[in-house]
Amino acid sequence: MTTVEIPPCATRLPRKSDKVKQTSPRIRTSLPHPEPPIDGKPPPVNAPMSPTKSAALNLLPNLLMSSVPSAPQNATGSPRAKKGDKVPLMSAKDPLSIPIMSVNFRRFVSKVGAVFWMQDRVEEIVMWRRGWKVTTTWMAAYAFLCYFPRLLFLLPQIIVIGITLATYKYTPAMSTASLLDPPAAPDTTSEGSVDWQGNIQAIQNLMGTFSDGYDAVHPFVLHLTHRTPYTPYIFTALVLSLIPGIILVSLPYLPIRAILLVGGLAPFFVTNPYIQYWITSMMNLLHSDTDLRWLRQKAGLDTKLPLTSFAQRFLDDNNLTDACWTAPKREVELFENERLVKLSSADAEVNESAWSKANLHSDERTAWTRRQDGWNDGSVSSTNLTFSLDPGWAFVETEDWRLDVDASWSPQGGDAHGWVYTNTSWLDPRPYFYKDAAVTRKRRWTRRIWYDAAKV
Repeated sequence: MTTVEIPPCATRLPRKSDKVKQTSPRIRTSLPHPEPPIDGKPPPVNAPMSPTKSAALNLLPNLLMSSVPSAPQNATGSPRAKKGDKVPLMSAKDPLSIPIMSVNFRRFVSKVGAVFWMQDRVEEIVMWRRGWKVTTTWMAAYAFLCYFPRLLFLLPQIIVIGITLATYKYTPAMSTASLLDPPAAPDTTSEGSVDWQGNIQAIQNLMGTFSDGYDAVHPFVLHLTHRTPYTPYIFTALVLSLIPGIILVSLPYLPIRAILLVGGLAPFFVTNPYIQYWITSMMNLLHSDTDLRWLRQKAGLDTKLPLTSFAQRFLDDNNLTDACWTAPKREVELFENERLVKLSSADAEVNESAWSKANLHSDERTAWTRRQDGWNDGSVSSTNLTFSLDPGWAFVETEDWRLDVDASWSPQGGDAHGWVYTNTSWLDPRPYFYKDAAVTRKRRWTRRIWYDAAKV
């Protein structure tokens, strides 16, 4: 008979008769709760609270309840799970729950203050709010990193050393016995305090800033998502520029450090208060002087013409012949006249097709006149819009009639096409169409003539 030695670490199996029906234990878990206050004393239940704090605390549940959509009764699983997905998104996360959302939001508010503190410090440096010495110091540090980019690998150590040195004076002296104690809980902002409400204000402003940025960028994103007819052209341009871009960045002489230096320091120069003042002054000057007369006066150019006519005149001067360039030149004008067709009803729509030169009466001015009052010497040719000139003068052959879009001849101005609207007697000029009275309109065309001494 053989004996079996049972090791002392073995466990004896129960017999079938000793088996008892066992049920799996039920595990109950509670929702996470906010961190206790810093002083360790919970606030009393019936403690008085200021109206500002009470309004901030009562506003959170209302905002959370209003922002959560009502789910269908038969909805199951994760809200982000899509039909046909092999791995539903957030399937292993907590389900959508108002209590969990409220608790996590309160925890987030009490701990997010450091993020907004860092945001404020960055804004102070970039916007020159701490003085020129602080900002220029950071600019010099960035320029040093651009010249020695390998130092970026040491940046994490430098950041940790800086945090340790910056918080040294706030850390009390620790004895040898206290080193063995467990670390203290991190400081968090107590709920309802001024810092806690400041964090909520920062979150509110951040949500608005993100929404404004999204609304500003979204119209341009539509051009990249095949929602506008410009997507194929943008895609083609990007593909064609990809190969030259690869060649450009692969060149050994590409000044990468200089590019990074200029690109990184550009925001500092743009946000400088003096440069901001100069940019604002220039924008106000351009807004008040849309024709850039001040700039043209400084450059010694003609300031009488409007900006659009000045640009057209610049192109026309470039096409002049040598003989015409040095000869004396003048400007002649013609006025185009039209009348509104008689509408069938008072509420009929007035469009461009309702205006025509054929609607002019036989006893009034013609379609083309030499002056705005309707005077005409009868020499205007309706085919090529020319008329007899004084001896020795001729039309400049390298240019045609130019429309006075700005209607500079009229004190009231004109519309976008240079038309000035008048009544049936060609009086009461206005720069826009006024119904039941404006039945006539006129605009000016100009052309240059030059004196040819050889023809005299």
